[in-house]
Amino acid sequence: MSTFTGRLFGPGLAGTGEPVTAHWLHDTLVCQTSTRSISATAPLRLREGGFNATQLNLTWSDADGDFVFGVDDGAARATFLAGLPAALQAELAQAQRGQSRVQRRFRWALVVVALVLAVPLVALTALVVRSDAVIAWLVDWVPPAQEAKLGDLVLAQTRAEMKVIETGPAVDAIRSLGEKLTPNTAYTYRWLVVDRPDTNALAAPGGVVLVFSGLLLAADTPEELAGVLAHEVAHAELRHGLQGVVKSAGVQAGAWLLGDVGGAVMSGVLADLLDMKFSRSAEEQADQEGLRRLAAARINPAGMVTFMDKLAKKDGGAKLPAWLSTHPASAERAAQLRLAAADLKGPWQAIGLDWAAVRQSVLRR
Repeated sequence: MSTFTGRLFGPGLAGTGEPVTAHWLHDTLVCQTSTRSISATAPLRLREGGFNATQLNLTWSDADGDFVFGVDDGAARATFLAGLPAALQAELAQAQRGQSRVQRRFRWALVVVALVLAVPLVALTALVVRSDAVIAWLVDWVPPAQEAKLGDLVLAQTRAEMKVIETGPAVDAIRSLGEKLTPNTAYTYRWLVVDRPDTNALAAPGGVVLVFSGLLLAADTPEELAGVLAHEVAHAELRHGLQGVVKSAGVQAGAWLLGDVGGAVMSGVLADLLDMKFSRSAEEQADQEGLRRLAAARINPAGMVTFMDKLAKKDGGAKLPAWLSTHPASAERAAQLRLAAADLKGPWQAIGLDWAAVRQSVLRR
């Protein structure tokens, strides 16, 4: 019996996965963690994955939930493939074609990154004169699956550093609204509530959306929450957060594009996102895209306007609420938002949430 190593993700395992020793028993993959044995059950699916698609991922579901076994390139992968069931050979060929496509794209992207980093004059021009355009262009080369790794890092940091509410009326409300705002998305969104009094929310790269309990208490209606979510989702779909992380990390971001997203280079990403201030252009784009998503979901866009007005009135020379300080609301921008919202015609559908119950669920904590 030939054994090989890999990493297993699934129910009851660490969020970052656990290293396992595995072997094929006929057409069944048997994985041994430090505490238990887990067997893959049919139907099995094989797909490319990991950074630059060098990994192979075997997925399956059982009564406990969904599992993913990942094996990297090298001797472990060769042993894994030697015992691969015949029924998965067609999927292996498809995965190998997918790996070739991604690797070709990355080779071109790495050539560009190498040129930018190797020539000081070009790098200086890119950063000073056309930095936003260059960064947006580079970010376009990052596949959503790689961006999702950054979201996983944000999720792990958030759970380690903050009190996260992952179930209950508030989370259900955010997920319900968020799913209406993200049809046909390339991301798998994760919706969480952070138990903190800040009036804040953010959508991290890769589809991790954090809403602070203080924002839920500040919103008087579900339409106001939907307006904030629409704006944040727009930032995520337009990849503004990823562009900001790459820009703030500078040359270190190149190391992330070339290496391990979980490395120390990117360990401060959550703090960067919490403090990130988007450009005026990015904010206007997120406003317009957020309004478009609200209208497409038949949610009254007036909620985005009233919540922005509410936050702006709280200024009074004092420290701005967290969400407003990182999403500056100029009088001109607020006026543009109001005019754009007025041009959108209903009829609008009632959201149908027990908003009092949602707010009460976070008040009790």
